[in-house]
Amino acid sequence: MMRKIALTLGLACGLLLLLTLVLHVQAVPLAPAGRHCGDAGPLPIGDPNFCGCTWGPVLFHGQPVSGAVVTLAYSGDSVSGTTRFTELESEPYFDLTAYHKGAQRGDILTLTARFGCQTVSRVFRAWPEADGEQYVALAFPERGVWSPWVTGGYTRALALDGDVVWAGGSAGVISISLTSGISVAHTLPWADPSVRALAIVTDGHVWAAGAGGVAEFDSTEWHTHTVPLAGTPRALAVNPTTGAVWAGDSAGSVAIYTGTWRMAGSFGAPVTALAVDEEGRVWAGTDGNGAYRQDGNGGWTNYRDPDGLASSQALAAEAGGGAVWFGTSPYYSSKYGSRGGVGRYDLTTGAWRAYTTAHGLPPDPLSLGATAPISALAMEECGVPWAGTAAGVWFLASEDWWAGYTTTHGLRPGAIQALVVGSGTAVAATPAGLDGFGLAAIPGLPPEAHITDVSPLLLTLGKTLTLSGWGVDGDENGACIVAWDWSSSLDGPLCTSGTCTLSHSLFTPGVHSIALQVQDDEGVWSVPVTKTVEVKEARRVFLPLALKQLAGDRLPAFSACPDIGQHSTHGSRAR
Repeated sequence: MMRKIALTLGLACGLLLLLTLVLHVQAVPLAPAGRHCGDAGPLPIGDPNFCGCTWGPVLFHGQPVSGAVVTLAYSGDSVSGTTRFTELESEPYFDLTAYHKGAQRGDILTLTARFGCQTVSRVFRAWPEADGEQYVALAFPERGVWSPWVTGGYTRALALDGDVVWAGGSAGVISISLTSGISVAHTLPWADPSVRALAIVTDGHVWAAGAGGVAEFDSTEWHTHTVPLAGTPRALAVNPTTGAVWAGDSAGSVAIYTGTWRMAGSFGAPVTALAVDEEGRVWAGTDGNGAYRQDGNGGWTNYRDPDGLASSQALAAEAGGGAVWFGTSPYYSSKYGSRGGVGRYDLTTGAWRAYTTAHGLPPDPLSLGATAPISALAMEECGVPWAGTAAGVWFLASEDWWAGYTTTHGLRPGAIQALVVGSGTAVAATPAGLDGFGLAAIPGLPPEAHITDVSPLLLTLGKTLTLSGWGVDGDENGACIVAWDWSSSLDGPLCTSGTCTLSHSLFTPGVHSIALQVQDDEGVWSVPVTKTVEVKEARRVFLPLALKQLAGDRLPAFSACPDIGQHSTHGSRAR
């Protein structure tokens, strides 16, 4: 089945660009073969008012992605689906129809795609091909690039306080203002300045844990705490409601500070990570004994492989999005097979779920079939987790799929030891230092739209308007036009292909500015180019009744009555 392969970037973008530049051919999608729109059931393709099936890819970094949630909205109602692979297509796509919601041919619809914390929308008119289907692509804009930010030994721990990033490592602690870029090095009250964990309390105090113990910064100076832990403190967490501070150590114990310190639990394995969930319960990840959850009676519940935890060797923990997340290290179990990946505990259902290479996470180069160690976790403000690995930084883009940033996106190589996301910025601790990433969309070079033909320039009753255009993208990373939008200054969206033919009945009488915009694979739209078309009002001639003529009545003079248009009250469709 050849219909969508050419459109969902199956055509080599380089070949398309070459043909466009050299021959000025029209970059027009091939018409898809007829299909009954997935699971919607048989639909009346022969019905002239049938709005058709809308299908197409969702592009992220110029590539079609699976798992993007797509919603087709019409007249206050909507239908949703996800981009996915099928047996007939080589790339993921969505297919939706609003026909059963009452939409008809000519109505204006809205497509919205959600991928991770990003959303992109497109408004279009239902104007399917002869087979009853309509191709509409959605492309996410690029969200910045990773770049070296700080070089030095502050690569073990990260915390975010408003627009200030705190970083700790073998060199101690620094604070960096995201607004001014100014960094301040801090002198800790320890002989050994190395830091393994950082945490921010709601009162603005900063806590650090490392080989020297635990210290608190009150915005003026650092104060050492005497903590009842036998091992080296290596994990910190703060209850955002109560302000209680938790510390875990290499000996497998945890202690809590609420004005004074006291022991709170012992797990028999080094504590590697701590997190506080939305219900105020503390979770501890250990190196070998799995995860522990604080119970209301002061006890702890242990979760390991048999309970669904991705791996009993936890490396990182984070809470948010209605769940608790654990990054783990891979290993092979004779009983449970290959273990590892990201473990998710749903706070509502109490169920565990493991994410592995089957869900887009990178493989472990040292263990065949295993998922790479997840050495760091962070939570975006919208509740989407980010994961640091030796291959780069990944984020949960959909319910089932992780998308990644690697060295090709500017990250320096090496295992990510710490990660923080927020305030429009992501920061990753690489072996070489800190790399920063902007979460806001960045504009690329816009493509150029060109109108080949708009005819006739005077549109009268019974005639059709032919639109034809092409586009070219000049970005250095390869060029590809993925979307076309024709619109009218009087009637809004017209059609979504490079060439289309529209009937006179679609247009409001008057002078129209017909505009064409094209979109490249980086999600950037061109500046619109326009042509002017005049649409004449439809008129009808009424003949006298023959019976009146036979009866001798005076024959009335022929009169021309303007057609009132009979505009449909169905959505925004003009007929």
